[in-house]
Amino acid sequence: MVRSLRSYNNVKSDFHFCHSLRVRFGETDLQGIVFNANYLLYCDVGWTEYFRALGFTWQEMIARGVDTVLARSSIEFRAPSRFDDVLEVHTRIAEIGNTSLTFEFEIYRENEDRLISSTRSIYVCVDPTTLEKIRVPDFLRERIAEFEAI
Repeated sequence: MVRSLRSYNNVKSDFHFCHSLRVRFGETDLQGIVFNANYLLYCDVGWTEYFRALGFTWQEMIARGVDTVLARSSIEFRAPSRFDDVLEVHTRIAEIGNTSLTFEFEIYRENEDRLISSTRSIYVCVDPTTLEKIRVPDFLRERIAEFEAI
């Protein structure tokens, strides 16, 4: 059963979490813009910091018997970003399934409202030892609901 938390339309103020990062020179290509694959790295940073904001480090999640693996990502590019831009990675969980969490990421240049990219990623909860799918744990469901104020 998939539980949809919210429906949004690219409005960064709808996110409860944001992490900023600066574009490094090595993340740009010969066109002088951020190479497209790096946006997944930015989302990964957003994912990590989101869990940290929930109060869970990766090591704590493993100790509680849960890890996640990326199953699918879809990215839409709207505008370029360049070396030394400070980017805001807005992150939220849009859906909680039986075994999966659907994250949405929107990236904006700092203090701007023009959307640079949006990503929707599905992470599957797995047992850290066997990598077999497991149900999204109740402690995680409860903390997400509290954090997202739903």
